[in-house]
Amino acid sequence: SDDGQHVVIRPLAYVKEAELARYAEIRNFPIIPCDLCGSQENLKRKEVKALLQEWDTRYPGSGDSMFAALSKVIPSHLLDRQLFDFQAFRNPES
Repeated sequence: SDDGQHVVIRPLAYVKEAELARYAEIRNFPIIPCDLCGSQENLKRKEVKALLQEWDTRYPGSGDSMFAALSKVIPSHLLDRQLFDFQAFRNPES
């Protein structure tokens, strides 16, 4: 959490969706309808999923590359002034 009291753990972040779906099928896990998880029609989540799948088809490995980039976040690369003091940054060559 932002206040540091809780740590978010995402163990399934490293599992590809297709692998997880196959495992659920093998184990005969029930499909539970959910109006909160993004399974409804006409959501941006589905558009983004399709876009990412298209990119990975056109540019093999791009999905893995994006995931790797998310695991190596450098605050100055985010352009967030609360995370990095851009005003104080000076190029040593200038």
